[in-house]
Amino acid sequence: MNVLVRTWRLEDLPAVQHIAWTTWLATYGGFIPESDMRSFFDQYYTLEALKEFCTSQIAKGFIAEVDSTPVGFSKTNFDSNHKKFYLNSLYILPEHQGKGVGAKLLRASEEFALSLNAQEVWLGVMEQNVAALEWYKRIGFEFVEEAPFTMGNTTVMHLIGYRAIKN
Repeated sequence: MNVLVRTWRLEDLPAVQHIAWTTWLATYGGFIPESDMRSFFDQYYTLEALKEFCTSQIAKGFIAEVDSTPVGFSKTNFDSNHKKFYLNSLYILPEHQGKGVGAKLLRASEEFALSLNAQEVWLGVMEQNVAALEWYKRIGFEFVEEAPFTMGNTTVMHLIGYRAIKN
């Protein structure tokens, strides 16, 4: 399977929306009501919000394509106040999970972090998202904090972790 990872463009935003929504339904549907997911989506994943994200100098989105079809994306940003690089989102369509797409998106995100002189990548994972949590631990992330995360009217525990970026 040939996976191409590149910076996302404005014309990719509907695909980003589709990937986020499809993945949320599959991953979070068992513990977050759809109405709460929709509320969060309508706040953070509108075309306007994603367009604003695209114009930032300290944030970048990456899209993964298989046969010219978007199958996953990552969203990143650098918090200059705390000097931390965050992988805010990494979503892969369910039928493409476990095929190395996430690792390629993570690597592209880390390369962007290195260009900003960041040495670590930080992220948060919902405790109930066991498959993602196990994957991040397997590839070297250390989870050091627990904090609530609210999506709509539902609050779940979020594990926050990091790993050093390998050159």
